[in-house]
Amino acid sequence: MSIVRRGFSFHVGGIEDSMVKALKDYCTDYKPDIGTYGGELDAKNLREALSQLESRFPLFLVSYGEGKNVLRSPLGPEIDAPREYKHDCSFTVICCHDNARGEQARRRGDGREIGVWDMIEDALTALSRKRFVATVGDEKIVLNQEPLNPASDPESRAPDIEYIAHLPELTAYAVHFDTWFIWATPDRREDGTSVQEIEIEIFPSSGRTNHDRPGVVIE
Repeated sequence: MSIVRRGFSFHVGGIEDSMVKALKDYCTDYKPDIGTYGGELDAKNLREALSQLESRFPLFLVSYGEGKNVLRSPLGPEIDAPREYKHDCSFTVICCHDNARGEQARRRGDGREIGVWDMIEDALTALSRKRFVATVGDEKIVLNQEPLNPASDPESRAPDIEYIAHLPELTAYAVHFDTWFIWATPDRREDGTSVQEIEIEIFPSSGRTNHDRPGVVIE
C-alpha cells in the first residue's frame, strides 16, 4: 500500500463514498435510495433535508459525524513542512422509512416492505469491520486505518444506535461507527507556497475610533 498522505477532505469524502457503495452492494434485494447528508441529526433538519432531496423510501443517508485531531509529527524540520495527524472520528448511517401503514410498520416491516429495524441490521452487517482503499492512478491508499466499528466506547454515554425522528410521515434511526485515519496538511516548502506571516497590532479600546491606525497589518 502507498504511504503517500492525502488531505482531510480526501479521506472523509472517500470514506463516505465507500460506505455508500458498500450499502448499495449489500442491499440488492430491495434497492433502497442511498446518499450522503451534511445536516444536523434531529427531526426538524432531517425533514427539511428530505423535502429537498425528493428521495424515495426506504432511504439510507451517510454522514461524517465528528472527530479529533492528534498531531503525530511534522514531515520535515522546516516550519512550513507538512504536518501529519491522526484523526479519531465517527461516521453515521441514517436509516429512514415512510411506510404509509404506520409507525410500527415502518419500524418492523409489514410483510411486504422492509422496516427500519431491518435497515439497521443491514447497515451494521454491510459496514462493520470494513476498511476502505482508494485507487488513484497506480496508487492504492488506505482511507481508514482502523476498520469501521459500531460506536461502543464504554467511557461514553453516546449510543451506537439513536432514535432521531418519530414523525407522522417518517421514522429514522442513526447508526454510528467509529474509526480513525491519518491525513497530512499540504507541503508548503515549494517556491511560492511558504507560510504567510501575519502581523497583528493590538491596542487598547477607548471607545473611540482612530481611523489613522488600522488594527491588523498583513505583510
